[in-house]
Amino acid sequence: MYDLTVKTVIADSKTKQPIPGAYFDVVCFYQDNIDKSAVVRRKVQSDASGKVRMTFEKGYLLEVKASSAGYLNLKKEIPAKKGLPDTLFMVREPDKTDLELSVLSGYDLNENTPFIRVKKEVSSTEKEKKRNYEIYGFDFINNKVTADLNDADIWLDPKSTSEALIFRTSEKGGIFPVYENELSQSFFLEIEYVPELKYYKSYKTTGKEKGFFVLCRDGKRIAKMIPENYLCKVEYNDGLKKVEETGVRLNYIIQKDTVNSNKFPLVLIYELLNIAQTTSMNNVNEEQQINVNQ
Repeated sequence: MYDLTVKTVIADSKTKQPIPGAYFDVVCFYQDNIDKSAVVRRKVQSDASGKVRMTFEKGYLLEVKASSAGYLNLKKEIPAKKGLPDTLFMVREPDKTDLELSVLSGYDLNENTPFIRVKKEVSSTEKEKKRNYEIYGFDFINNKVTADLNDADIWLDPKSTSEALIFRTSEKGGIFPVYENELSQSFFLEIEYVPELKYYKSYKTTGKEKGFFVLCRDGKRIAKMIPENYLCKVEYNDGLKKVEETGVRLNYIIQKDTVNSNKFPLVLIYELLNIAQTTSMNNVNEEQQINVNQ
């Protein structure tokens, strides 16, 4: 193309507001002769309205870079004939955060598996119908299963079934469901900010949930939780007693930073999930716990 004009507006991807003073760097590739390409490079800063503009005599490919304090660097390659979009959106750098991700891999159960469950001692005689329950909840703050519900953030009600789980939480905590019609792909990779709505102390599932926000027992820290969509059932003999444990395993991300507890930076979650996927190739039957502290 000849007499090529490059123009766009640099803006914040969340607020959609223009970013003044952003550095805009364009390398324009053009055909110098039949066998050789050459480049022209120009730099400008966006004006008060976030606008940038520059011209080139000719070119067939644009390599565009944008940078600004507090934002992740932006880089794109765009055919000259296509031109730039009306607006280039830049993503803010994540705030200080302390995220921990735990994702399940394989089907094994061990003492480190996030497995909330109800343990039932089943009578061995027909005359005795009574069952004794022991409930194991999960402590997101310390990343462990616990039978002491004073130290648990979430647990299952013994009346839970495969058709409907009943989650219960601590007095200062709560649970908030996110439904499939609110998401386009994954609960972990969407909804960056925690909803400012009332959390339930008890919640019975409908089957349409794709994940849950869980307010921990300290009333500050938040976890994103995706339980598996089926009940695990384990039966074994403990001496002369027959024991049955029924529950669900959990995938979760906890925001341990109480200052920024309302935010789950999606850029960091992408990074954590990529690390977990790579790690799981070498540890197929182990649960992965990965931290990012910035």
